[in-house]
Amino acid sequence: DETVKWIRGTRAFGFRVFLYKFSLYYTSLCLFMYRIIMRAKGVDTMKENAELSRRNFLKGSALALGGLVAAPTLLTGCAANPNDHLIPPKPSAGSPPPPAWLGAAPEIPAEKISDTYSADIVIVGAGLAGLTAARAASEHGASVLVMERASTWQCRSGQYGTIGNRYQRELGISFDKNAAILENMKQMGYRADQRMWNYWAEHSGEDFDWMLDLAPAVHVMKETDTELDRTKINLQMMHYPLPSGYNRSEENSPTYPTVMTLLPSQEPLLTLVYEKCIAQGCKFIYATRAKKLVREEDGGRVTAVIGEDIHGKIVQCTARKAVILATGDYGNNKEMMAYFVPWAVDYLNVFPNRDAWDTPTNTGDGHRMAAWVGGKIEDGPHAPMIHTLGGPLGVDAYLLLNDDGQRFVNEDIGGQQLSCAIYRQRGNYAWQIFDDNWPEQLGAMGVSHGSVNHCVPAAENPKLPPDCQWAIGRTSYTSREDLDKTPGLIKAGSIEELAAALAPDRPAVQRTILAEIAHYNELANAHQDRDFGKASKRLFPLEKPPFYAGKMLGGALLVNMGGLTVNPEDGNVLDAEYHGIPGLYAAGNTQGGRFVGDYPVVTAGVSHAFALVYGRLVGNVTAQL
Repeated sequence: DETVKWIRGTRAFGFRVFLYKFSLYYTSLCLFMYRIIMRAKGVDTMKENAELSRRNFLKGSALALGGLVAAPTLLTGCAANPNDHLIPPKPSAGSPPPPAWLGAAPEIPAEKISDTYSADIVIVGAGLAGLTAARAASEHGASVLVMERASTWQCRSGQYGTIGNRYQRELGISFDKNAAILENMKQMGYRADQRMWNYWAEHSGEDFDWMLDLAPAVHVMKETDTELDRTKINLQMMHYPLPSGYNRSEENSPTYPTVMTLLPSQEPLLTLVYEKCIAQGCKFIYATRAKKLVREEDGGRVTAVIGEDIHGKIVQCTARKAVILATGDYGNNKEMMAYFVPWAVDYLNVFPNRDAWDTPTNTGDGHRMAAWVGGKIEDGPHAPMIHTLGGPLGVDAYLLLNDDGQRFVNEDIGGQQLSCAIYRQRGNYAWQIFDDNWPEQLGAMGVSHGSVNHCVPAAENPKLPPDCQWAIGRTSYTSREDLDKTPGLIKAGSIEELAAALAPDRPAVQRTILAEIAHYNELANAHQDRDFGKASKRLFPLEKPPFYAGKMLGGALLVNMGGLTVNPEDGNVLDAEYHGIPGLYAAGNTQGGRFVGDYPVVTAGVSHAFALVYGRLVGNVTAQL
């Protein structure tokens, strides 16, 4: 111990001597430079320099000695405060102007308001979330007024991702909800609010049952059923039962059997929800677009919504308890898309909902109005829902080559992830390539939104009526005959013929295609994908003619996920400091916290289910304020 202390003391003394010598050297250098400068100016420095030398030497010596004492303190201070070296920021020149998409809230003088209405709860938006909130609030006896910019209430598609509804229970479907949630969270980089996902998992089954309680009868369909009973609510379980070889624990991108589809869409069921709202006294104002919210001064409550109808008349709807924003997403607002998701600004938005002015809905009205009164739009990156339904054989994990004929991704991923990869290739597409052994290979493929797992005779391939297309997307069944009818399908007798068809007049790309396929066959025959890590059970060599190729396009935009930051316990909109804004709530695609960074297809249909569970929650909460 004494030796260690002696060594440490010797090192410390040596360091102090070094500082002392350095200070003397620095003082001498300064004196030397001073003399040179003064001589250049023609000044006699002999006497002056003698005095200066004595004076500065004493000062320099004092500084050096002070350094010997202060050195340990300085070093300790640096360790405690590493930011001492930072330059303080310059004072702000003022608040920056709002981004173009936001602008400023419109000035609407009180004298321009033609009509006024009042209710306990005012809901903006009559889609799934708005109708559900209206039904829930009015069940508690609250008076409800709903403002909608379209000519009637709105809906689209029909898939719901739930856990534990009565029909899933009857089928014996169960799984670890936490495993499903955590896979979603991983694919979103844990940016979403896991508490909201927990709420979905705990309540989606019972809330779906609550909605279906309105149906006089439910026709439960298998995926192979083709006939609808239009006197009932038709409900189909998709991708179930699972292929016998599917083992979720071995999957690179696992999925869970959550999705049930209302056919031909959810419109028949939401008609029953709307009728229930009317029976419970809810009032609807259509063809009226909300323009701004009214909030009391000094951070007070949101008290009203001001809107303009199709005739230009200004109306004010006062909420005695709360305003609920259920205005959808902002996918049709180009300025917002360019600001929040610039890479997706030109994606095709396929859903056709339009308002009373015959212009697209889902333009971020609720987002902007909430931001004007202090609401926080969630931190990004926001998440375009763009899951592709795949190529000729859906999103199955067959070889994908880009426009240059190169393989670029592990093909064994979900449709959303495939779209993300494909949108980073020239032309936003890839060739899905397989050989004539494909019917026997489908059973080994993964299970996801857009997967194809069964090849059956054409007469047994289930074909639903055309009006089911928006809801169903595609089933997991196909036939040889239906594959041959795929638009743009290329069928060739040899690999060389296939390469020539994929890249006509581009011999270099043809050679690349041939080399890539030969290399892929080597990997498949070795049962190991050394390049991209695809599971060996889905590595199939291209050997048996004919050979097939068809384009897999990046998916169209269905909705852009990115909304208002809310309290996960009640849907109350939060401000920039994460404090609740009194009297303001959000549900549906106006609500943030659900999908951030990406939209996983781990539990398909959860967007509608979130609108359902949080629509019901905010209706219950606000009615009891």
